Amino acid sequence: MSKYSKRGILDMSDTQYGELMPFGKGFRKALYKARLEVNGHSFSGLVMIKATGENHYKASFFNEVGMNFFDFELIDMGEQNRLNLYVKNIYSPLDRDMLLNKFEKYFSMLLAGGPAGGVQKTYLKQDDAGIMIMMDSYKGKDGYISTNLVEPYKQIVNVGGLWKKDRITIDLEPDRTSHCPRIITILQPGFRLVFKLTLVE
Repeated sequence: MSKYSKRGILDMSDTQYGELMPFGKGFRKALYKARLEVNGHSFSGLVMIKATGENHYKASFFNEVGMNFFDFELIDMGEQNRLNLYVKNIYSPLDRDMLLNKFEKYFSMLLAGGPAGGVQKTYLKQDDAGIMIMMDSYKGKDGYISTNLVEPYKQIVNVGGLWKKDRITIDLEPDRTSHCPRIITILQPGFRLVFKLTLVE
C-alpha cells in the first residue's frame, strides 16, 4: 500500500460506475488467445468467456486440437466480490485445489460486481496517474485502478497480509467496443503464475 496515498471516500451508487468494470453490461462472449505459465509448466490455446445469465459465466480453456484444459462455471452466490467456481471439466495436471482457488479469485476480480453500488475508500497511485477504489472482498482487499473514473479500470490488485502487499495484479487494456478487455495479464509472483489473454478480433 506504500504506492498509494489515501484520498477519501466515494459514493458509487450511480449505475455508470458499473461500466468501469473489465466486462461491461453489454458483454456476451469473447474469445482470447491464451498462455498460462504456472510453476514451470506452460499451456497455450484459446479461452472462451461467455455470459450465460446475470452474474453467471462460463470460462473454457482449450488448445487448437481440441484438448480441454478447463471448463468452469462461475455463479454469484451473494458473497462480496466473489463468483463461486464450479469445475465441469479439467486437465488432471491443473486439478489442484490451490490452483482452482486462484482461478476462482482471478475470475471473481474480473467478472464479479466490483466496487460499484456502495461507498468505497479512494486512494491516489503515486508513481503514475491513477485513482484506486479499494473494497473488501472474500480474500483480502481488491483495488480497482482507473485513470480518471471515466475510463474503464486499467488494473486490479488484491492486497493482503501484515504489510498489505500486492498478492495478485491484473493489468488490463480496455476495449469499449467489445465490452471486454483487449489484453488481460494476470500475475501472481508468489505462486509463480502468469496468465495472459489477448482478444481474438
